[in-house]
Amino acid sequence: MKPQEAHFVVEVTSDGDIVCRAPKRVEQRIKIADIGAVYVETNDTGPWGADVWWLLNDNTGQTQVAFPQLATGEDAVLERLRQLPGFEVRGMNSGENEQFMCWPPSSP
Repeated sequence: MKPQEAHFVVEVTSDGDIVCRAPKRVEQRIKIADIGAVYVETNDTGPWGADVWWLLNDNTGQTQVAFPQLATGEDAVLERLRQLPGFEVRGMNSGENEQFMCWPPSSP
């Protein structure tokens, strides 16, 4: 039996969009060029719930795509996100209810 997170399917399309499809949810989509921020959101629902999420926000701060760690296709999406200048994975080990900005890089 696959984990519940694997029912989320994410991909980078040939048009450069990141798309998330999940059962009983509306398809989510954002163009790479429209990403204003990337966050890791952690919560205290593990190990029974999806406790690490990727949030892709647009330039207005609205989350356009959200998917859990272990989503099907996560590796390919992260490979693309790592190409954003200054992208840094943060917060993956937190068990608290927090958000960690991965991109854009914080100003010194």
